[in-house]
Amino acid sequence: MKDQFPVSIVVERRSYPGKPWMVDSWSAVGILPVEGDSRSLACTSIYRDEEKEQFLHEGYAVELFADEAESYYTNLTAAKPAIFVVGAEDESGDSFKPLLVTLSYSEMSSYIEVDTPVFDLPIPQPIYEWIEGWVLENYMPEKKHKRTRQKWADNSWKPLRRPVDQ
Repeated sequence: MKDQFPVSIVVERRSYPGKPWMVDSWSAVGILPVEGDSRSLACTSIYRDEEKEQFLHEGYAVELFADEAESYYTNLTAAKPAIFVVGAEDESGDSFKPLLVTLSYSEMSSYIEVDTPVFDLPIPQPIYEWIEGWVLENYMPEKKHKRTRQKWADNSWKPLRRPVDQ
């Protein structure tokens, strides 16, 4: 089973023409599974009106790593499984570029901790089936075991310090 799934990302820029005090906002609004294996990055404007413009970012892929298998499993068993798009705005706010597409909770949370924009989207069905098959093949949850208390022998416990009155 392959460890990459090619995708394209739909990014939306929302403007507020009647409200000069509001700045434009960016968000990832869609993930599209791609047939083939094109890895050349491209950005194309696909829709535009007065308030928003959408861009198609091509050439990305979701990659899976064995050491993240538990995080993928956690994502799939969550109430709302998600695919995460990590991105960055330029200094002026005029453009947004996706940096990474991931299914890993731990990877996504590491970007959130440093205030990098992260968008969660529903996982498209073909990607969900692919990650589900990969997790079933590559991840075995650790068996939970009950913690046992240490048995103390009689009179084996000794205080670290002497009591104050001695």
